[in-house]
Amino acid sequence: MPVTEKPIEPGAAEAPTTNYWPLLRRFGVRLCVAVTLALVLLAAMEFYSYLHYHPNVNALELAAKLEIAQKENPAERQYWKEFKQANKVTYHPWVLWRRQPFQGQYISIDQDGVRRTMHTQCDDKTYTIWMFGDSVMWGAGAPDVDTIPSYIAADYEKAGQPVCIVNYAEKGYANTQEVIALMEELKHAKHKPDEVLFYDGGTEAFTVYQSGAVDVHSNYLSFKNFLDNWGAYEKAGFSYFGQTNTVRFLKKMGERVQPQPKQAKRASETLDVPTASKAIVENYFQNMDFVNLLAKQYNFRAVFAWYPNMAVGHKELTSYEQQVLASEYHQFPDLGVIYKATYDRARELNRPDLIYLGDMLDNQKDSLYVGISHLNPVGNHIVADRLFEILQGAAGKSAEAKAPAVSGAKE
Repeated sequence: MPVTEKPIEPGAAEAPTTNYWPLLRRFGVRLCVAVTLALVLLAAMEFYSYLHYHPNVNALELAAKLEIAQKENPAERQYWKEFKQANKVTYHPWVLWRRQPFQGQYISIDQDGVRRTMHTQCDDKTYTIWMFGDSVMWGAGAPDVDTIPSYIAADYEKAGQPVCIVNYAEKGYANTQEVIALMEELKHAKHKPDEVLFYDGGTEAFTVYQSGAVDVHSNYLSFKNFLDNWGAYEKAGFSYFGQTNTVRFLKKMGERVQPQPKQAKRASETLDVPTASKAIVENYFQNMDFVNLLAKQYNFRAVFAWYPNMAVGHKELTSYEQQVLASEYHQFPDLGVIYKATYDRARELNRPDLIYLGDMLDNQKDSLYVGISHLNPVGNHIVADRLFEILQGAAGKSAEAKAPAVSGAKE
């Protein structure tokens, strides 16, 4: 029989129904507010960390701040502004890095990462000198016209001797890097050098101080860590969070709060300084031997000199230089210990073809240093004049060696 619906009695209440839309809307609004607040807080923390996290503060930049504070000189400010802008590198085969091209009022770097040298002319016939070294030879702290290579070129110009000087120096370069750079240039350059000058000393000791290993380049451990973990960087994941400013800043704060092991405080307690200094100098001597073999093959004269250094000389430091040295030692405790031991070892072994200039500024009274080894234009000029004399002497000896024997001369 047919089913009939039971009629709803008048006054009976309907079954309650829940309206979820307002609840979802309120939840969505609250979620958006919470996410927005979290992103704002994260962005603020990231920006704060960016402003306060300085992983590798350049001691030369600290010296620059001191100098700018003491001298209200627009030219000084412009130079250091350009120095910061030009302080960027790009990958180069075999030598790892060179500066990126840069054109400024005081600093000019070409497409090959080579800084401009003034008072020089380069062609196929001009007497050519290649110069290698670290940031001291590159000229950190001085405009193009006031670098050591530019001053040496000016000395040749005054002497009426046209010269082509190429400044292949680069910041952080160790001598082995320089030798590799020389090899590459010899292979590819059309016009070979008549003389090659190496101007070293500080980086040889600093790389050991920095990494604990001899015959490695600057920032060796950072390069090693990156390549050792190359596979991890290639995989998908969240490792990029570790590269944020916030995480780096928190790690830095954690390192400050967490007590460091006693042996990590000073290099003199982690390095066998006598053994390390001996190995540094012996490695440099081996590089000298390789360069001398190249000199015979490519017919150039090799000159090696170690530059002045506040840690090893006995110059009477001005108050400004004392601040500069204090800032260096604050960032690199006991750096002077390995510097002095290395320079002392080089003097002790007394190799005739290594020219020791570590103490050549001892009799100077004016402020010359803008870093533990970097010099201002006045200091560069003093050193350049001495190197000019050395190069002239080396060229004279080379000419005598090449001169043919006089007929009938007594043997």
